[in-house]
Amino acid sequence: MKINPELLDKIAELEVDALLDGLSDEELKRNPQFLAKVRQFLKDNDLKTTPQTSAPLVKQITKEIPDFSEGDDVEFVNTMDTRAN
Repeated sequence: MKINPELLDKIAELEVDALLDGLSDEELKRNPQFLAKVRQFLKDNDLKTTPQTSAPLVKQITKEIPDFSEGDDVEFVNTMDTRAN
């Protein structure tokens, strides 16, 4: 199944917002089941926290991918090794 990347981004943002809201809630932030979900989210997304982590995480800037469509003066070079093994 193919899902729209913008929709996936929105779902991810909502998930992060929900976790942050839970960490702000006095009861939830002491709930072991909720904290396990937070730890699993961090693990699944390869996020590390340390006592030295004080600066807020910055969203990565995405640059546009160049469009090499027909009509552009682009030279393609075949770098594939065609020798037999």
